[in-house]
Amino acid sequence: MASIGFPWLRPLWQQVLSAAAGQRLPHAIGLHYNQDLGIDSFLNQLAAYLLCNSVSKQASIGASPLKKACGTCKSCLLWQAGTHPDYLRIEPEQGKQIGVDLVREIAHKVQQTASQGGNKVVQIIAADRMTPQAANALLKTLEEPPENTYFQIAAVRYTQLLPTIRSRLLSYPVPQPSITEIAAWLKQHAGIDVADTLLLERAQSAPLQVLAELQANEQSEQLLARLCRGEFTVPKELESVQQQLKIVLKELQLAHRETLQGRIPAVLSANVRNLAALTTVSKALENAYRSGIHILRTVQNAGVNPQILIAAWSADVVRSLNVAAVKKG
Repeated sequence: MASIGFPWLRPLWQQVLSAAAGQRLPHAIGLHYNQDLGIDSFLNQLAAYLLCNSVSKQASIGASPLKKACGTCKSCLLWQAGTHPDYLRIEPEQGKQIGVDLVREIAHKVQQTASQGGNKVVQIIAADRMTPQAANALLKTLEEPPENTYFQIAAVRYTQLLPTIRSRLLSYPVPQPSITEIAAWLKQHAGIDVADTLLLERAQSAPLQVLAELQANEQSEQLLARLCRGEFTVPKELESVQQQLKIVLKELQLAHRETLQGRIPAVLSANVRNLAALTTVSKALENAYRSGIHILRTVQNAGVNPQILIAAWSADVVRSLNVAAVKKG
C-alpha cells in the first residue's frame, strides 16, 4: 500500500474491498485515526479506488472487480495530481476545531453532480474535534446521504463522536501488527534487526514513529563515523551546519557514555578491540565533545569559516582516537 507497505492493514483492505465488490460498502465508514499505523495511506488508497473510472466500469458490467485503482484513467490522473474535483477532505488546523462552516460547505458540494460522473469521496480527519454545531451539520448529511457519495470519518477519540453519528457509520477496527510482523517490517525499511522488546511493543502502536527514530539514529551514527574517519564535512548553510554539529555532539555523548559503562562504541569497533584502551578512548571522546561545543558556539560569529574549523576539528578527533586506540592496545 502506497510507497511503504503496511502488512497489518492488508486484512482490513481485503475486508473493505470485498464489501465494495459485493456492493455492500456503506456510504459512511468510521475508523480510529492513528497516523502512525499508516491509516492516511489506507484512506487515500480507498478514496482513489472509489473514484477510479475503471473500477466503476468493471462494476457496471459485472466483471471481476479490480483490486486497486487503475492509476491510468482520467480520474486517477486527477487524483495523482491532487486536483480531483470529487474528492473533499477536511481536518482541523493545529490547535483548532472543525467549524460548522467547513462542514456546511462540504454538505453543499456533495449535493452537486459528480464532475467526473462517478463517485464522490469525503474524508473528515480528526472528526472528534468538530464543534457541536459542525457535528450536527454532518449528522443531517449522513441521515440523507447523497447518491454515490462515500464518507470516511476518522477520529482520534472515536468514542467522542456523537452517538447519533456513530450509529450511522459502519466502524472498521484498525488492526495493529504482531511483534513478528513489526520486527520484519522494521528490518525491511530500517535495515536493522530490532531485538529490544520494549521498542517492538511501542512500534506495534506507532510503527512510523519508531521507524523514523531508527532512521534518524542510523543517520546520526553515520555522521559520527565520518567524523571519526576524518571525512566529516558540512554544507555551506549555517543552519544546516549547526544541525549536523548538534547531531554529532549528541552521538559523541552517547559514545562516551558507552565507554564509561565498559563498552566499545560500535562506531569504533573496527579500530578499538582491546578493552584496556577504553580509558584513553573515553578521554579522547570527552575532549572531542568539548571541542565540538566550542566550535558550535564559534560558527555563529560573523566572518568565521565553518568548513575550515570543522576540518581541523575532525583531523584532531581522528588523531586523538588513533593514539588512544593503540596506547594500551
